[in-house]
Amino acid sequence: MLKDNPAPTNGFPSLGVMTTKRSLSIAAIILFIFNSVYAQESTSNYCSICKDHTHSEGAPYRLDFKHEVPFILSSGLILGAGILAPALNNTQPFTVEELATLNVNSINAFDRRSVNNYSPVDAKTSDYIRTGVTILPILLLSEHHTKEDITALLTMGVEVMTITYGVTSTVKNLVNRTRPNVYNALAPLEERTSARSRRSFFSGHTSHTAAAAFYMAKVISDYHPNMNKGTKVALWAVSGYIPALTGYLRVKSGKHFPTDVMAGYAFGAFTGWLIPHLHKVKKEGPLSKLDVQVYPGVNGMQFSLKLGL
Repeated sequence: MLKDNPAPTNGFPSLGVMTTKRSLSIAAIILFIFNSVYAQESTSNYCSICKDHTHSEGAPYRLDFKHEVPFILSSGLILGAGILAPALNNTQPFTVEELATLNVNSINAFDRRSVNNYSPVDAKTSDYIRTGVTILPILLLSEHHTKEDITALLTMGVEVMTITYGVTSTVKNLVNRTRPNVYNALAPLEERTSARSRRSFFSGHTSHTAAAAFYMAKVISDYHPNMNKGTKVALWAVSGYIPALTGYLRVKSGKHFPTDVMAGYAFGAFTGWLIPHLHKVKKEGPLSKLDVQVYPGVNGMQFSLKLGL
């Protein structure tokens, strides 16, 4: 008979606490590093993270109303789809009787080993990280080259996060993949039979943190094309680490399979990089007449690619 057992820790009672302390320490170090490298000087073209401390002038992005309308409409429609998706999903949670019939052998071998994972502390830590990345735009206010364009940057940031949420929510409610902890008899019964127990693919925590982290890295890199190599490596390493840590915690907590977080990481990182890339000011060169547009159409989202030779 199935029982609602207390939350186990898989034999490692201190793992969650250690992970939480490690995550908070890393977050503090990240904030300290960015605060240090973003030290401001009175001269407008001085930059502490660019080579020879000389900043390349000029905003790298184009944000005007005509150019922005397709992005606003597209992100709004995608967000709307993500909000409606749960309401239109008729998939029912598992009953206690159905839980007894689940077969772990139906899961692919790569993901199957994660069904025994369960850690509420790791799940809570991933919640903290997901919430914490929303403060990353503060870094744009602390640097005198980016804060002048903060309205445009926040607009792009909102587009990144609404698209990420909308697509993630829609996919979750279309795929209806069972979470790994549903197969775990040691997990609390209310979690195994909850409405969200069949929303595993793909990981929203991972896609959210990847989108935010890669968006910030892309923006900072575009504003500092002459950035010191070491700073650039550290910037992208930190941006890649944040969603990787989140994904690891989601797997260890029993909330997601490895493929869930891999897909979430890929989609979030791509979205965080793509939106600012599509807004970049075109420079003279072989691709200077390349124009990419995204806009809603009768049969869904449409993409336009024009190249003048």
